Amino acid sequence: MNQYPGMKLGAMLLLLTAILLFAGCTQPSTVPASTSTPTATTVPPTATLTPVADNQTLKTTLSALAGEYAQEVDRQAVATAMKEGPNSTAFATVLGQLKALKARDSRIMYVYTLAQKNGSVWFIVDANYGLPDGSDYMDEYTDAAAELRSPVTAPIGVGPYTDQWGTFYSGYAPVDIGSNETVVLMGVDVRA
Repeated sequence: MNQYPGMKLGAMLLLLTAILLFAGCTQPSTVPASTSTPTATTVPPTATLTPVADNQTLKTTLSALAGEYAQEVDRQAVATAMKEGPNSTAFATVLGQLKALKARDSRIMYVYTLAQKNGSVWFIVDANYGLPDGSDYMDEYTDAAAELRSPVTAPIGVGPYTDQWGTFYSGYAPVDIGSNETVVLMGVDVRA
């Protein structure tokens, strides 16, 4: 007789488990999902930042990424950093932002801002500033991609091209600093 109460409890637990399973009231799995949901600060999972046979897709992805980063950077700080140089608070602010943008994806080699004026290109702030592979404030970018010889007015993707740092695909997008005389760009590079 003592077996029946235990069997009733077991049967009730089994029935309750079945009801919960069919009703969808179980706890979520602790195993991570194989796909991630894109956020405003990440590259959509359909985009790839590695060189593929379709170079145009990579260039399009990089131009969109540069456009996104150009919207996120503190534009007023970029304008001030361009005027005041590396010892300014604005330069430190932009440098921190660029480092954070670069850290989002390990495939990104360089993130930087450029100034274009009269057919020449200069680095303003580089996420690698102060490192052996970084550019210095207002260094002229003499071996820039050919597409940078003219003012960039909309996001573009370029590459592959080779400069003193290696061979890259890059995305460039204008950063609106409120000035018409100098074009400021956001640059994002991946190795080719």
